[in-house]
Formats: sequence, C-alpha cells, structure tokens
Amino acid sequence: MIPKTCTIFALAGCTNSGKSTLAKEFQRYFGTAETTIINQDEFYKTEDEVDKIYHPAAVTLTEQGYYWSFDEKEAINIDQFKERILQESKVYKNVIIDGNMITEMDEIVELCDQIVVLTLDFKTCRRRREARTDYVPPDTPGYFENVAFPAYLRHLENARKRSRTDPKITFIDVSGPRFENKSESIQDFRRQILNDHIKLTDLKIEVGVVDQLVSHPSCGAISTFNGVTRDNHAGKKVVHLSYDCHDLMAYKKLRGICSEVRKELPDIKEIAIFHRLGRVDVGESSVVISTSSPHRKTSIEATGRLIDLLKDQAPIFKYEEYSNGETEGVKGVWKSNIEDCKN
Repeated sequence: MIPKTCTIFALAGCTNSGKSTLAKEFQRYFGTAETTIINQDEFYKTEDEVDKIYHPAAVTLTEQGYYWSFDEKEAINIDQFKERILQESKVYKNVIIDGNMITEMDEIVELCDQIVVLTLDFKTCRRRREARTDYVPPDTPGYFENVAFPAYLRHLENARKRSRTDPKITFIDVSGPRFENKSESIQDFRRQILNDHIKLTDLKIEVGVVDQLVSHPSCGAISTFNGVTRDNHAGKKVVHLSYDCHDLMAYKKLRGICSEVRKELPDIKEIAIFHRLGRVDVGESSVVISTSSPHRKTSIEATGRLIDLLKDQAPIFKYEEYSNGETEGVKGVWKSNIEDCKN
C-alpha cells in the first residue's frame, strides 16, 4: 500500500519522447532528497526469457531470423517493478516512474496518482531513435518500424480508451519543434503537467473537483464556467447530447489554447478544462473550465476567453438528440463545436 504522504508520478508513452530527461528534471524540481526515479528498463527480462517475433522482415534483416519482443509488457518483471515502487514510496515523498509500457500494466497503473503519456509522430521518433547510440543491446535492423513503433501505436490506443474513464491519465504531444530546445521544453512541460489540467472523460464532471485543481494559495480569484445540457435547442425539445472527438488531436488543441491564453494573460496561475464525452443528459455538465489568478478580473477574462477558443477551435463533435413529437420519434444531428459556435 502506498503511504498517503507519497505521490507516484508516471511518464509514459513513446520511445525517444524525452521521458528520462523529464524525470530527472522533475526530480530536481521537486527536490532530489525527497524524490527518486524508477525506470521500467531496470526490470527487463533477458533475451532467453522474452518471446520471439518471427516477422518476415527479420528473415532477411537479422542474423537470427527473428526479433525479440521487448516492446510488450510480458518482457517486464512486473512484480519486481511493483515491489520496488512500494518500497521506495515508504522512503520518498515523490516517486517518478518512467517507461514506455506503463499504461499496459494494470498493477502499475493502479499505484499511480498521475500518468502523463507523451506522444510522437513516426518521422520525429525515428529521427531521434537513429541519433541514439546507447541502446543495449543495439537496435536490430528493422526493429523500430516493424516492432517498436507498431507496438507504441497499440499501446497508445489502449491508453486512449483507458483515459476516458481513468482521471489520472492525460496526453502531451512532443512532436513539435519547441521540444528540441531543452530549457524551453522543460519549462513548457512543467506548466503543462503541473498547471494545465486537461481532461476528456466519459465520467460525470464534478465541478468542485475541477475548482480544487486550480486552487492556489497565491490566488484570490477562481472563475469557473459550467456548461450544462439544456432541454431545448432551436425550438426543439432536446432528449440528451452526445460528444465525441479524436482524443489526441483534441488534447493537443486544448493545450494550445491554454498556451495562447497564458500569453495574453500571464498572471493566470492554474487552468483546468474538463470536457465530457459520450452521452450527457439534460442538467449534466458538458464542459467545465476553471482558472485562478491573484485578482478576479484576470481570472474572469481568462475563463471567458478559454470557452470561446474551445468552441471556436476544439475538434469535438456534438450530437443533439431531440424529440419532434411525431410518430417517428427521436431524431438528431451531429455537428462540430466550431459549426455550432458559428450558428
């Protein structure tokens, strides 16, 4: 059992996304005396213990004629990994875990307080991986494109599905050029992870929980917008709304919106954007946006600006289902936030 005094923070996601670099930076930020890092790679099984992948490309590209399956959770001694986390949680205030398959391991996920999944596109990931020379054992020819990256895409899809009902999981895309500059990227990451609270969820949104996320001792103002489903639209009786989106595109856009508002209003301390997905009944919250700042004017302005930008830019689609009172019963229509904003 994890002591209540310890926070378990996980950096997961794509290979070569900067997880280890970020883990070390957060260790310095939180304090090296109070923080330890546990790397998933410490718990790999040996080549003799892992499965073999008899991929057609391996026959011609490798000497042995197969790949070792090092990018599936079965290659990890999960029990040892878990035990190490439990042990360190009794000693340190913060435990940072780093690994590309963390979201695949239920035993590890359940220990975490927060999991940030870092995402990369194929070209950027391959370029970074080819530039590295410290892999032990060295990358086998064809392993990245035939095994490692396809495994990442499967794991990412699993994490996306899990995130809709697990409040601890969020995503940050690190493919952009700003992440090439270490000092700028570290500062940006700190803000995105610690101060921008973004969540797309199938679960009901609790406004009080969102407000608590933005509460800060230095701030005298919290401004919250709570958008709820109403029972009518354009003279029609609404039965319920449903929302859907491309999760990773939406996370990227919402984080961009936060950055834009922070540039306009630098006094903003914390931002939270929670958007409901799936069915949302009349009276339930569809979107909750909350900000905090030292003084009320900035916070009120920021919250208003965020909802306007979300409605105007976020790739989130809404289905309005309503009863027209006729014998055919219920009808509805899908439309984007952007389309709805312009009507």
